[in-house]
Amino acid sequence: MSYRWMLAVMMAVVLSATAGFVRSASADTYDPEELQFLKLINEYRANNGAGPLLLSDELTVSSDHHSEDMAKYGFFAHDTAASSYYPVGSEPWDRMAAEGYGYNTYRGENLAVGYETAGQSFEAWRNSPHHNEAMLDPNYKVIGIARVYQKGSDWGWYWTTDFGAVVDPSAHPANEPAKPDKKAAKKETPEDQGGDGGGIENGAFKSGAVWKQETKDGAGLILKSEKARFGDYNNGIDSLRQKIQIKKHAQLSYRLEIKAQEKLNPSDQFLVQLTDADGKKVALLKTYDAGDKGGWRRETNDLSRFAGRTLYLDFLVKTDESHLTTFFLDDVALKN
Repeated sequence: MSYRWMLAVMMAVVLSATAGFVRSASADTYDPEELQFLKLINEYRANNGAGPLLLSDELTVSSDHHSEDMAKYGFFAHDTAASSYYPVGSEPWDRMAAEGYGYNTYRGENLAVGYETAGQSFEAWRNSPHHNEAMLDPNYKVIGIARVYQKGSDWGWYWTTDFGAVVDPSAHPANEPAKPDKKAAKKETPEDQGGDGGGIENGAFKSGAVWKQETKDGAGLILKSEKARFGDYNNGIDSLRQKIQIKKHAQLSYRLEIKAQEKLNPSDQFLVQLTDADGKKVALLKTYDAGDKGGWRRETNDLSRFAGRTLYLDFLVKTDESHLTTFFLDDVALKN
């Protein structure tokens, strides 16, 4: 396997921004400076005989998370020093693979800090031989772009661009959405897709359209990586809720990952419960806390005792003011 390792550029400018922590892109959009960077790099590549780069949403998730981690945890490096998403010591290709881009191909990464605009970052990288080489590498076909700002951080603005030589299913031009995965092009039943037979919509969290989200800090729970993230802040209340119809042999399943700093007397909790239309609790199915921390695992709950009822499935997280706990949820399915 071949890799191209790109050294980071350590740069800073004095900023007067007043916003707090800002994600670079929502689940479906890129901010104007990220799109401007794509325009600049593709014009530069065209003038130097290299083909254009498509936006890869998978690589952008990796870029976005790394920029967030650097801003939040106060480091500037390719290897992950601390993270809300990845194991400590993760390298760029580890992060890319974790978000679905695990191809045996050329991959690389450019980092910059302190620059607010696409033009500033582009010029810094163009004037650095290693970064310039990455931007002009003809092997690369896709790019992930993330610009993150955090007030009070060491550098303010944090840029990460991840490169890859395979055009993945999430890749698309700037003015078009991602192309459908060829594997999903054929007509499949929900069971073929590992789904729920009509019980839970959108179990992979591909959008927030069918889930009702409520958060105390106002942040979206559904990530671009099609997982949901709860907690990771003090005195929090996060809820992700959806109406379900429960049949005779209903089985609820989901995957869960818990990352926690608490060691003694863990109090942050993740509740899986059923409620009525008014939000009143009908049944508590399962409770997790920081003491259950660990990697991804599949959990199953038998709902057959509620057969014939239409209720709401509610994933609820409550955190206190002490150490942080983050709960990740994925692959929710109801098989009747």
